[in-house]
Amino acid sequence: MSESRLSALGYSIATNIPVTFFDTKESFFVLLRYNSMKFLVLILLTVVSSLVLLPAQSVLTWDDLADVTWSESYDESTGMTNLTGVFGEHLKSFDGQEVVISGYVIPLDAMGLSYALSRTSFAACFFCGQAGPETVMDLNVKPKSVPSYRQKNTLIKFKGTLILKESNETGLNYTLDLAKEIE
Repeated sequence: MSESRLSALGYSIATNIPVTFFDTKESFFVLLRYNSMKFLVLILLTVVSSLVLLPAQSVLTWDDLADVTWSESYDESTGMTNLTGVFGEHLKSFDGQEVVISGYVIPLDAMGLSYALSRTSFAACFFCGQAGPETVMDLNVKPKSVPSYRQKNTLIKFKGTLILKESNETGLNYTLDLAKEIE
């Protein structure tokens, strides 16, 4: 808008601030448009800055978890065969990071206190002999936080911290710690 037009509408040319408020209907709309633009710029800056400041969370796929080579070792003191994983560099980059992964919740006890997250539904899960150890992980969530009707055959997305364990002596090789269900 030209300087003479702004001046005619009651705006100071030096400061672009209205000299008198609402002396004409047109000056009201100029003021409204001026304030609306400031408001939109403020909203845009707020959204962009919040996206920049959010902690990054990576989407983890079950194919990412397959970046591992397994070897078996026999522990004479326990009489058990343990799996030891050698994780690939790509998979190691997720260790200790907040990730998002989808899977099927498998209850590990009747009380609803312990769960695993599986790549496949209950009928084809690792515990049933249908898949490998890279298709299941410990799921550390609050006890009874996943309703029983959503377990076994409902694909659910979780966010949590991935923990890799080379040996499965104390549980599964993968753990999703501090896991929370997300939309």
